[in-house]
Amino acid sequence: MAFRINHNIASMNAYRNLSRNDMGLSKSLEHLSSGLRINKAGDDPAGLVVSENMRAQIAGLSQAIENSELATSMVQTAEGALTEVHALLTSMRELAIHAANEGANSAADLAADQSEIDNALATINRIASQTQFGTKKLLDGSNGVTGNVTSGSVTFLSGTSDTTAGTYDVTVTTQAEKATLATGNSAAITGITADETLTLTNDSTGVAVTVNLVAGDDAQTIVDKINAYTSSTSVEASTDGTDITLTSTAWGTAGDFTIVSSNAATDGTQSGFAAGAGDTDDGVDIAGTFDVGATSYQADGVGNILTGRAGSVVDGLRVSTAAAAGAAGTVQVSNNSLVFQVGANAGQQVTLAISNMAASELGTGLDAANGGSNQFAGLADISILDADKAADSLAVIDQAISQVSSLRGTLGAFQSNTLESGMNNLRVAEENLVAAESIIRDTDMAAEMATFTRNQIMLQAATAMLSHANSAPQVVLQLMQ
Repeated sequence: MAFRINHNIASMNAYRNLSRNDMGLSKSLEHLSSGLRINKAGDDPAGLVVSENMRAQIAGLSQAIENSELATSMVQTAEGALTEVHALLTSMRELAIHAANEGANSAADLAADQSEIDNALATINRIASQTQFGTKKLLDGSNGVTGNVTSGSVTFLSGTSDTTAGTYDVTVTTQAEKATLATGNSAAITGITADETLTLTNDSTGVAVTVNLVAGDDAQTIVDKINAYTSSTSVEASTDGTDITLTSTAWGTAGDFTIVSSNAATDGTQSGFAAGAGDTDDGVDIAGTFDVGATSYQADGVGNILTGRAGSVVDGLRVSTAAAAGAAGTVQVSNNSLVFQVGANAGQQVTLAISNMAASELGTGLDAANGGSNQFAGLADISILDADKAADSLAVIDQAISQVSSLRGTLGAFQSNTLESGMNNLRVAEENLVAAESIIRDTDMAAEMATFTRNQIMLQAATAMLSHANSAPQVVLQLMQ
């Protein structure tokens, strides 16, 4: 055994272990007091990089959830305002039906009804112009798709958030036609000589009515009796004194109808419509394209309305026209849809177009219900001061109700299927990402407490052993005595 006094190796060894245990104890205290396994890059460089990326993503998810909640509140604000518009339109419809009851109404009654209509229109316009979320107006058309017809006989109806802004030429390949049927009599119907029953069926809706004719009815009387059911059948009758012509009020195949007579004849003594299988006439749906230069985009045609197909730049673009085959007109489309950031990363956005709900923009693009003489450009122009105008107004109001219903449905679907479903997904993603980040960065308190206890014991032991190691060289002094 060698005894040296210049270097105390045992003391150095004990001190090294003491320092290591002290450092371990300090780290355990830091982990336990902060609750974090990674407090600085030196604790786990790779883990720090991963966890910081996760923290950024978690913050983004949290903000995306907040964005979606704000968007939901905005949509609910717009939908709530439209609920009131619906109520006003329903009231206006009741007034139009009341005004159509020509036999029981005086001029004063009709004037009072018109005054209520005017007040309702003013309220609708006020709702459209003043409904806002914060400072952003919602129903004035500033957040929707607008179209300006620059040429031709085309009416812009609507677009969606998927409609690309641009200028489109409308080309008709098949002209829309209404179902039209004439008796074809060669002699004027001066009066039927026997009672007759006509059964008129709307082939699209299945609605059938029975028109009872009596001996002595002339052509105009027959027309009036048929037109009494126009609101149910969507079929109008007219006469030139010779023939009776039936015309659907709807364009295309939606206006198909059949008329059957109980006792037809062609000599002017009956109505002139066929018995047995009856007479049937079919309308023709429009067909056409939206063109940009030499590129044509196919459109779906129903009635006299062309709708751009999904997946193309004209997705959701709707126009109406009764033009013959060929160039029908040009429409310039602007898209100012609302854009919502609903994800934690760039490009994770959704869009929503909210149409203009002003009275002038509702109920547009309709033919008159009684021969075309009282056609209204839109809801803002309706009048119920006589029965014919009331009938036309009723059609316009129904169209306006359909437009408002469609927008409310769009808002509801956007809230439910896009925003709320998206928020549910974001919350699940946030929860899972927080759990993953916690595994990497948070302290396992039980395991760390065990490590702390071990380091504490080892520190105490190392301190005692350092004391013994420092006292060992004193043995050499005994050899020198």
